[in-house]
Amino acid sequence: MSNENGNWCLIESDPGVFTELIHNMGVRDVQVEELYSLDSDTLRAMAPVYGLIFLFKWQGQTTPHSDSKQNPGRSGIVVDSNDVFFAQQIIQNACATQAILSILLNRESEIELGETLTNFRSFASDLPPDMRGLALTNCDQIREVHNSFVRPESFLTDPDEPRRPAGEDDDLFHFISYVPVNGRLYELDGLRRGPIDHGESGDWLERVGEVIQQRMGEYKEGEIRFNLMAVIGDRRKMLSEQITSVDRDISRLMAELEKLRLGESKNLGDVESRIAGLNSERAELEHLVDLENGKFARYQFDNSLRKLNFIPFVYQLVRAMAEKGVLEPAVEKAKEKAKNRPRQQRPDM
Repeated sequence: MSNENGNWCLIESDPGVFTELIHNMGVRDVQVEELYSLDSDTLRAMAPVYGLIFLFKWQGQTTPHSDSKQNPGRSGIVVDSNDVFFAQQIIQNACATQAILSILLNRESEIELGETLTNFRSFASDLPPDMRGLALTNCDQIREVHNSFVRPESFLTDPDEPRRPAGEDDDLFHFISYVPVNGRLYELDGLRRGPIDHGESGDWLERVGEVIQQRMGEYKEGEIRFNLMAVIGDRRKMLSEQITSVDRDISRLMAELEKLRLGESKNLGDVESRIAGLNSERAELEHLVDLENGKFARYQFDNSLRKLNFIPFVYQLVRAMAEKGVLEPAVEKAKEKAKNRPRQQRPDM
């Protein structure tokens, strides 16, 4: 247990951040992808899809952890289900990690959770949702991974000074998750009393699109501040497995080709054509692996920059320019460039 159970930082809604966070918790062969479409075919192409994370502007329609089983204006009903691992959100700023864990801990039979999450799930499984939330809050390993993505403060602040509470004019955003469990689709929102059952999932990738569209329809026309991400299997591993399968097919056809050559068969051209097609497929798969490796390298670089405080560097740079007498001319040159830059016309509304 820890006495610092309230010290959870805000983290950015970004697939690179979430992917590294999952890996740093010890989970293997899982990544997060941003989605730009709810089309079920798009989702199927990313299989296996373990669950979806949805970020939206919280409108405060419900009291956190309310005893109400109703889900006003939406499909689904709050249920008590022993099939679902659900934890209430006890503190602020933890909802991103909690949404991720809601998916991982409910797909444990398909995902290699690693020691930290396996131990946490085993410890918390028999607890009620509020105590699970408290256990999560006090889990040092999970909190430390979450807080590793804290942005450096640009200016010094008093750590003992309480932060200004959010007011009515502040925009508050919240993460929830959607995950299929035992043939039913659940919405897991840590601010609710329990999981929300959206009925038999069937093709859950089809059903979840309908549920999220309904949720987005509650907002004013023109509201676009939503973000949707999918927790999926590691694409590099799956592509590598496909390359291995293609290699086996090529080896089999090459052996068949040798036999046909010995017998002077007329089917040589057909087999050679199939081998050429497989070689082309293999080259495409290798290209996709290279793209994924490049994306992961970019994630790692971007995440390293997120953890750096550039204020001291900028301060020293500006100071050095001032001492050399080049700061004011540089500022005037920048102003002149800005003045001569073509103004971008605003699109008609």
